[in-house]
Amino acid sequence: MRTVQRSQKGQSIVEFALLLPVLLIILLGLLDLGRVWYAMVTVNDCAGEGALYAAIRPNDIDGIRARAASASSGLVQVNPEAVRVEMPSPLTPGAPVTVTVPYTMTFVNPLFGAMMPDGQIVLRGVAVEAVISTP
Repeated sequence: MRTVQRSQKGQSIVEFALLLPVLLIILLGLLDLGRVWYAMVTVNDCAGEGALYAAIRPNDIDGIRARAASASSGLVQVNPEAVRVEMPSPLTPGAPVTVTVPYTMTFVNPLFGAMMPDGQIVLRGVAVEAVISTP
């Protein structure tokens, strides 16, 4: 009976060693999915903030870009120069203003990174607001 106990002692270590890489890939995958979700929420908030500012001050393009970029914080930092603002040529109250905020995210999980070119994905937040006032 004593030999049976000795042979089973190493079994759990071998099973753990076989499952550890799979568990780590799943953990890193969940981490990346959480980061993508956080980045999407932040990028959409940045676009919404820029569009709201654009509705009030449509001629201040640098201010719109700065306002959209200042809404980002923490892990997601938006470049103000990458923010794109689209306005109609006759700027009248009620005309739509579109603010697009791009963000490039790099994956931590090597499995996701292998599926994407350069291990990165470009996320875009888009918001449209109507111009409230014109100067």
